[in-house]
Amino acid sequence: MGPVLLLTGTLYVGAFKLGSIPPLGPFLDPFSGVWAVAVTTELPAKLDASIASLTDTVTVVYDDRAVPHIFARSRLDAARALGYVVARDRLFQLEIQTRAAAGKLSELFGRRTLAVDRYFRSLWLAASAGEELAELQATDPGSVELLHAYAQGVNAWIGGLQRRNFPLEYHFLDVRPMRWEPVHTLYLIKYMGWTLARFSRDRDRLEVAALIGEEAADALFPIHSPLQEPLEPNGQTEARLDFVRLPPPGEPDAAVRATARAIRRAGFLADWLDQDGAHASNHWAVSPWRTANGYAILAGDPHLDLTLPSTWYETHLLVPNEQDVYGVTFPGAPDI
Repeated sequence: MGPVLLLTGTLYVGAFKLGSIPPLGPFLDPFSGVWAVAVTTELPAKLDASIASLTDTVTVVYDDRAVPHIFARSRLDAARALGYVVARDRLFQLEIQTRAAAGKLSELFGRRTLAVDRYFRSLWLAASAGEELAELQATDPGSVELLHAYAQGVNAWIGGLQRRNFPLEYHFLDVRPMRWEPVHTLYLIKYMGWTLARFSRDRDRLEVAALIGEEAADALFPIHSPLQEPLEPNGQTEARLDFVRLPPPGEPDAAVRATARAIRRAGFLADWLDQDGAHASNHWAVSPWRTANGYAILAGDPHLDLTLPSTWYETHLLVPNEQDVYGVTFPGAPDI
């Protein structure tokens, strides 16, 4: 009787979550639980898959660096295939970046991400993305069609998953992957905009303005510095000097003081937003007459946060007579 009770109790306990620990029964299931992930990591050498919305056959060839080369008959089919392979390789990344922009991380992680979700909801990224999608539908329906094609590819991969094929993170969280919507690509663009705009100097300038007023703060933190050299030649050859006279300190605005106090009260979130980082990208070009082979050289050095997995997804898209481009895409974007 004792072993039976022990087995019953173990099965009962294993069926329920214990805090943030997933139910141990399904989690440790040797066929569909976390152990199955090891079996599915090695992909077959050849795989035939079906995406219902494809208009023609698409071939995807992975090279020895696991970079997918996509050969399609139309840009829409190329976008569908790209969504499919990105979901195969980066599904959890797609979900996390979408939830971060929408302020929905706490649906997965509970109270520990509430402050982050509140912050991103206050930015209204998801709502403005929805408005822009509706505007795009009226002004650029071709781009919206591309977003839908990409979403069809992502969801085709998700739709073919069984629990045993879920990426490791979903087993730990005991959740299913969410469906991808066309508007989620705009979430990504909004999130990238925030990433490139959240400089710590904004907070520093606010703190200074709370002490010496807006005019003096603007002089100390100029938006357009006279020392900055524009990329386009403008005929100016003399050295750039800054002889701007700084105004004296003035009285701060009450609203500025209140905003600075609110940011200080945000605690760890304000510190998290205030991390220094190299977010200033740069690029340069060499004219064809300055190169050995007579071709122009264009180089770019985009400075973004280090992430795991990478911000970038390397791929090659080929559509005969229309597109042949090799480079990187953001997971969630339908093109290079």
